[in-house]
Amino acid sequence: MVKGFGFKPNSCKVVPLSFDLPTYENNIEKEPFCLHVSLLTDARKNVKRLIQAAIKYNFRLILGGKLRNEQELKLLNSWIGNHKNIEYRGFLSNEALLDLYAKAKVFALPSSNEGVGIVALEAASMGCDIVMTNLGGPKEYYNGLAKIINPYCVDEIGNAIIDLLNGETFQPQLRNHIQSQFLLQKTSLRLIDTYNSFINK
Repeated sequence: MVKGFGFKPNSCKVVPLSFDLPTYENNIEKEPFCLHVSLLTDARKNVKRLIQAAIKYNFRLILGGKLRNEQELKLLNSWIGNHKNIEYRGFLSNEALLDLYAKAKVFALPSSNEGVGIVALEAASMGCDIVMTNLGGPKEYYNGLAKIINPYCVDEIGNAIIDLLNGETFQPQLRNHIQSQFLLQKTSLRLIDTYNSFINK
């Protein structure tokens, strides 16, 4: 807004987006796999490199999300090939998604450009460690409690996921941070306060 439209910096305030999951204490033992959920063949989501990292570093990868037609399914299958450590679960119901969040040790969002990445916030709030792109805004939500990677480097993606699967962790500090800052009721109050600060000027 400042650079593009010439607004004065003091006339702009940033309010983070929220997610709407209940406060969650995860008592399910985490399983050693990486989860990714998105519009899977959208080039911006960078799923092809994530799959290449899973092949090279031989970690278990579960993919969920929408494919819009048979051509996209064929493309995704061509990336996966016959590698048994990679599984596409299809479009996930809310119940299935919550179950995977609860079980996954790692959630990866290595997009070539990302807005907020609500799915990663949700996963972090349910105890997943996060591998996050360094391009776009979402790294700002994690307060240094995530692995931030260059999405164009398969080795950075793979090494970050392997480190977290092998025991490095930012949990439960990450979950506590996300739940204390970005639940819907928290950010709604911030938004109201921001509106009031402009009205009362």
